[in-house]
Parts: sequence; structure tokens; C-alpha cells
Amino acid sequence: MRRCIVHIDIDAFFAAVEELLDPSLKGKPVIVGGLPHERGVASTASYEARKFGIHSGMSLHQAYQLCPRGVFIRGNYQVYRAFSENFLRILSQFTPDVESASLDEAYLDLTRCSALYPSFSRAVQDIKRRVERELGLAVSVGVGPNKTLAKLATNRAKPGGLFEIQPGGEEEFLKHLGIELLPGIGPKAQVILRMLNIQRIGDLWGLPRATLRALFGLNGEEIYLQSRGVDSRPLASATVPKSVSRESTFLEDLWEQRLLLAHLAYLCDRLTLALRKDRLFAHIVEVKVRYSDFKTEGRRRLLLSPLQDMGEIFRIARELFGELCTGSRLSLRLVGVKASDLVRGRPLSLFEPYSPRQEQLGPAMDRVREKYGFGSLLTVREKMLDEIYSFEKRQGFVLKTASLTK
Repeated sequence: MRRCIVHIDIDAFFAAVEELLDPSLKGKPVIVGGLPHERGVASTASYEARKFGIHSGMSLHQAYQLCPRGVFIRGNYQVYRAFSENFLRILSQFTPDVESASLDEAYLDLTRCSALYPSFSRAVQDIKRRVERELGLAVSVGVGPNKTLAKLATNRAKPGGLFEIQPGGEEEFLKHLGIELLPGIGPKAQVILRMLNIQRIGDLWGLPRATLRALFGLNGEEIYLQSRGVDSRPLASATVPKSVSRESTFLEDLWEQRLLLAHLAYLCDRLTLALRKDRLFAHIVEVKVRYSDFKTEGRRRLLLSPLQDMGEIFRIARELFGELCTGSRLSLRLVGVKASDLVRGRPLSLFEPYSPRQEQLGPAMDRVREKYGFGSLLTVREKMLDEIYSFEKRQGFVLKTASLTK
């Protein structure tokens, strides 16, 4: 049976949510990610802003130069997360086979539900109408026999449309698409292929599999298959993420070590909150810094047993930070911490000491923060409280209260 894979993408998600919450923004170029004077990047740009050449990942400074009359918004991740959860809830009512690709996009497999949907085309139209009605946001929808083709069909449908690749029409659909649209072909691969006068996906069909493998290694195998519309990947309904990270770009370069360590503790606290929410434990802790000269370095450590505890993760992160910030190179513009090689649930050793206090403390803190905000509790050492207050004040953040938990 030909599979029916549906890819749904919320158009300009963050900007669309802001317009829904504030209708006066409709029709204006909206850039979500920060204010023009801040040293961040645009997370999302509305379609009106994209007309000026603004795109996700562009620096806020450059976006302001292109569109000085644009509306710049810092955004609210918790609000976006709530919309995303509602988005997935709606989709899960149509099929149990749902894969969340990001906050604003997901895949559905309707194949097993063929008895419920005599017409897949009509079912997809119903899904689109239901999502747009309940969320109040426009979505683009693509339908194909696998994930690669469904994703490419969504690109054809943007903005706000629906495009279905009919059986037997896969080759005609693919051959005229630019190579930059195919997953796995990044900027470097594009340069190599264009030097070979390969501009369209159809041009790739003239390259033997061995040639693509010689040029791009194992990724060449994927390019060979996907360029021909072959993709047998199943939907991953409940996968463990590869990593979880938190990082900050400062408004101005910071050099005070105590202040930097205080913010590192803050990031570790945010990181472990995300780990607890998904019951994840990390085998690897990594710290990244970007110096004032834009050079970026990182250090990582493999752990003997997976961790979720904020105190232990911060202790390791602090040691790694000390290895990075030595000598005169202490002025930083970015600090980040990442947990990777994740597992769901902690495998306990027979002789490992067990402390129920730690298991109870984290969820209790999470419940307080869910009700009163993240700033209602801080997991820090007492001597760092002043530094955190100083950091929050300089960066323009506001803490409601600070309660010492460690």
C-alpha cells in the first residue's frame, strides 16, 4: 500500500502567534528574537518582513539595517510552547502516528487509519481546517508517500496552502526543484554540485551512486536515494532527543568571572529543568564560550553515570568553564551549556547511593516555577545571589523573588 505521509508546518510561527495576540501587528514586518540593539538573531520573521530579505538566523543588527521600520519583539517561549502542545494535541486526534519535528511542524502517517478515512485527500483537508480553526494560525500542508516528499510538498504549498503529490507524479515533481531544497545538501555540498553544473534535483539523476558516495561519504547514499524520492524512514513518535542546550548572547561583552559563573549556574538551572520535564539524564556535559573576537571554543566531559542533578552538572560545567577561560581571554559575548548522549530514566548501579531528597526536590521546584514563574526559585549558592541579581539587572530581566534551595 502506498503510504500517506502528511507534513504540517505553521507559517511564520512565532510572528504569527504575536500577531494573533496583538492584531495591530497584522500586515507589519514583525521580527521575533530580540530588539535591534541586542546581539542576537532573528528567530522568526513574518512574510512582510521577509520581503525585505530578513530570514531566520540573521543578526538583529542586520535585520534592522534592512528594515528599520520593522517591529522587533523578544518573544515568549512559554507562550509558543503552549501553542505547540495544543497543535500536537489536535493532530493526535486524527492518528496515533504523529512525529513532532519542531515546535511548529509535525509529520502524520494516515496509512494505518485507511479504514477511518476512505479519502486521504479529504481527511488532510479536514486536518488543515481543524488546526487553523482551533489555533487561529495559518498552516501549510504537504502530502506524499514518505517524509522527504511530504516535506518538499509543504515547501511548494507555502504560505497557507495544501499540495499533494499524486501517485506516479513523484518524478515530475522532483526533477525541477533546486538542489538546495533537498535535505542533506548544505551550502558546502551545493558549491561542489554547482561546480559540476548540477542545479536541479533532476540533474542529480545523472550522477552514479558511487560518485555521490565518493564526494559526500555516507551522506551521498542518502542524497542518491532521496533525490529519487526513496525514503523508508518510519515516523518516530517518541524519540529521545540527541541533546538539550541553553545559551545566552550578552548585550555587552562580560569579563567579570563571578558574574559569568553566576550566569553559568543560571543556564545549568534552565538546562536541568528541561531534563526533568522529559525525564532525561545526560552522559555528556559540554560548555561553550564565544570570546569578544568571535572565536568559539568548547569543552566536554563524559560522565561515569548519567546525571540530571543541577548541583553536579553545574560543578562539572564550572570546571570546564575554568579550562576555557584562562589567561587574558576572559571577555565573552556568549556562554552556553549542553547535555548530550541522553537516556530516558536513570539506570541505577547496585552500589550507587540513593537519595530520595533529590528526586523530590526537583519536581517540587518545577511545580512552584510553573505557578509563579522560573524566577520564583533559584538553585544557586548563596555567594552567587548578588551576581545573579546584577546580571539580571544589566541584561534587562526581572526576577520576582529568589529563594535559596542549595
